[in-house]
Amino acid sequence: METARIHRVGTVTTGIVFIAFGVMFILHLFVNVISYDVIFKLWPLILVGLGVEVLLSNIRPDNLVYDKGAIVLMFILAFFAMGMAGADMVFQYLASGQLF
Repeated sequence: METARIHRVGTVTTGIVFIAFGVMFILHLFVNVISYDVIFKLWPLILVGLGVEVLLSNIRPDNLVYDKGAIVLMFILAFFAMGMAGADMVFQYLASGQLF
């Protein structure tokens, strides 16, 4: 007897988001070809990716499980990364004297 494979919705999107945001932050830190403003504006892609994964998963709803832990972790880490980038922006403006 074969057991059906369980598809955990959210894990693929989480992996893609971590890679994409990680690459964008690395590009900003080392090459400075992308600004924090662009990275901040791209956060809705997390929701788009998750929505696409949910729709594709429901085509064959064999054993479908929502990976709530991965989804929550994805949002926590994305907002943490954006908060750290915001703090870096404030420190850069403070050091250059442009903030006040």
